[in-house]
Amino acid sequence: MKHILLIILLIFSAFQANAQRYDLGDQISPDADKLKLLGISSETNVSTYKYIGTINENMFGRKIGDIIVGVKNGRVVTTIYNIIPLSGEKGVPKSFVDAVQKALPFPLAYRNGVYGVNIDNESIAISRVKNMMTFDKDRIVLYNSIKASVLRD
Repeated sequence: MKHILLIILLIFSAFQANAQRYDLGDQISPDADKLKLLGISSETNVSTYKYIGTINENMFGRKIGDIIVGVKNGRVVTTIYNIIPLSGEKGVPKSFVDAVQKALPFPLAYRNGVYGVNIDNESIAISRVKNMMTFDKDRIVLYNSIKASVLRD
């Protein structure tokens, strides 16, 4: 688990020092001024929140549109960063994938439009979508989570 947390810290080192961020394993007491409850999973009992503060930060050269955080037993277990693509970009830009890959010790696999890797009990995925998870906006999604099988315990 130490390796996983180190990997995640490396990924998010691309943030500026004052960036709004959440890392897996962080202790958290959801504050209604910063986080809005979206729902609670009946399967895993993970509470999902949307960050409602102003986001003025960038990730890998792109503005962050939304931040979603999953919390179980007072700890962050899922992070979803909805990144606003630059004008004219199609799919997940190679520069974005390369920047994430540089922070990982394992290669990202590509399958069906999704770049990802499973390391121990953690999953990291990058995709370009427009759906409920992105609030119906075209976004590059950087998803990081403890595996659902672990969360069910």
